[in-house]
Amino acid sequence: MRRLWPRTFFAQLVLGTILVQTLMLGVFLTWVVISQRNLAQERTSARIAGQLQRLSMASARQLARGDLSSLQDILELAEIAPTIQATRLTDLAGKTLAVSNAGRDRGLDAQELKVLPTATTQQIFKIRNGQPEAVTPVLWNGKAIALLWLEPNPSISFSTANTVARIALTYGAFALLANLLPIFLFTQAMTRPLRRLSSATQSVVRNAGREDVFPLPVTTANEAGVLTVNFNTMVRELEEQRSGLLETLALLDSMLGNAPIGFAFFDRDFRFVRLNGFFTEMSGQTHAAHIGARVVDIHAGDFGRHLQRCVAAVFQNGKAMRDVELAAEPTGDGMPRRTWLMNFYPVRTQADAVRWVGVIVSEITDRLAAEEKLRKTEKLAAAGRLAASVAHEINNPLEAVTNLLYILRHHQPMDEQAVLYIEMAQGELARVAEITQQTLRFYRQSVSRSRTDIAEVMTSIVTLYQPRMTAARVTVVKDFREGTELLCFGGEIRQLLANLIVNAVDAMQAGGILSLRARHGSGRLQDGAWGEGVHVSVADTGMGMSPQTMAKIFEAFFTTKQATGTGLGLWVSEEIIRKHGGSIRVRSRQGEHSGTCFWMFFPYAAAVDGKAVETAPASSLSN
Repeated sequence: MRRLWPRTFFAQLVLGTILVQTLMLGVFLTWVVISQRNLAQERTSARIAGQLQRLSMASARQLARGDLSSLQDILELAEIAPTIQATRLTDLAGKTLAVSNAGRDRGLDAQELKVLPTATTQQIFKIRNGQPEAVTPVLWNGKAIALLWLEPNPSISFSTANTVARIALTYGAFALLANLLPIFLFTQAMTRPLRRLSSATQSVVRNAGREDVFPLPVTTANEAGVLTVNFNTMVRELEEQRSGLLETLALLDSMLGNAPIGFAFFDRDFRFVRLNGFFTEMSGQTHAAHIGARVVDIHAGDFGRHLQRCVAAVFQNGKAMRDVELAAEPTGDGMPRRTWLMNFYPVRTQADAVRWVGVIVSEITDRLAAEEKLRKTEKLAAAGRLAASVAHEINNPLEAVTNLLYILRHHQPMDEQAVLYIEMAQGELARVAEITQQTLRFYRQSVSRSRTDIAEVMTSIVTLYQPRMTAARVTVVKDFREGTELLCFGGEIRQLLANLIVNAVDAMQAGGILSLRARHGSGRLQDGAWGEGVHVSVADTGMGMSPQTMAKIFEAFFTTKQATGTGLGLWVSEEIIRKHGGSIRVRSRQGEHSGTCFWMFFPYAAAVDGKAVETAPASSLSN
């Protein structure tokens, strides 16, 4: 359809005028024909009613006398009227008694026979080809003695409508010619300056600012002249903008080239298209060596292959990849291990196809080192707090052993009471040994995962801090079920659960209930999928947290324990959960029925160093 539409103003105006005029004329003719046809039908119906009435009265007198010859003359005389095509007189059963010349070749048809039983009153109905016909009973002394049938002339009904249609068509043709003449004159005056502007536009594209072309002369004072003035102004401003754009591009290129963040663009062959100085410094090679070279040619080893896989993934699915952490191992020339945080995004063309892949790089080597120092600081702080607790707990049984041994030394002879003292001393020493073993479990960090029962870990932590909980009037409720074994870093899981349990006890200064639960179940993984694992919850009936506090509990150095807290416990705890592929949710409420609950889910199947590791309990794996 677009190909058939003319391109010039003149042809478009002519074609548009013809289409609009034709449409309006067609609508007008349709309305005229329909209205005239309806009016003609109304007039025909009234005329037929009058003609039937007069013919019926004339036929009744002749029919009553039995003068069929005169009756035939009456019907034939009726055909002289231009509005009547044929007449017929039948008895009540439909048998023809008299008929005009136009109706001699046929009798009553099927439509007329269908109307015959109901022809007790005057009727107008449709017959062949939708033509109207009328029938009325012939009355004599108030009794129907025959039926009179009348067919009107159909050509008379449409004569007026046809005449009006011919007049309208003639007027439409003259009106169309009258409209085309000013269109021709108008388009000639309008297209001349437009052609000049079109030629000038091509000059701007080819060689902007030529003094022999611009500014264009203004020859008219109408809209075309105003358009020419505006075009000259646009060309002048365009030159100014081009000059400013070149300066801006030079400034932007200098800024990106020296920015402390790396930028690079790759084509579908994984070749460098453009990059800045920061990205060049990552490999130690020159900028010229990068342009046109493949990723693996510049960055060898796992780092280059991983970088190329990320670029390929963006080309394939057209979606950005954010916060991808890549590390380059130490090199033989003394270059230490370096880590970068990269964001990959597609660069699309107008056809919405990915033409390049851009990469934004920032180095996080120092940040990771600082985070590792923070973790060590938290471990030292936790060790200090634990050492104080252990010293307090060991001191009590050692003091009891000392007293018992003193009593035993002065107790003679060795009777049952002395044996009882010895047994009490052995019990206290066993308690010291248990506290020491539980303490060592926190700090025997393993370099690989080992099978650990979450329920046993939580039980040992409660045993270690039982005196502290008793002093704080904290009641422990445990709900441990089967299937709580994980293949994990046991020391880190102990540190995580100890942080949560100690925080819960600290929140219940006036006493309360500590609820610990662990069970097998399914939950949502970090990538949003569902999997099997262990659900763990630590809940207290303490003072609760405000929404402002909850929003910051996993931030480093944020603490509500101004005197004793470091603000690193929950931050490290969240890192441990992420390391094990788990998830955590927190809910807290202040006021009446206050308290806090931490829900955690640790999947059996977790990713370790880019590989899938099955962490289901032994009973599950054997099945």
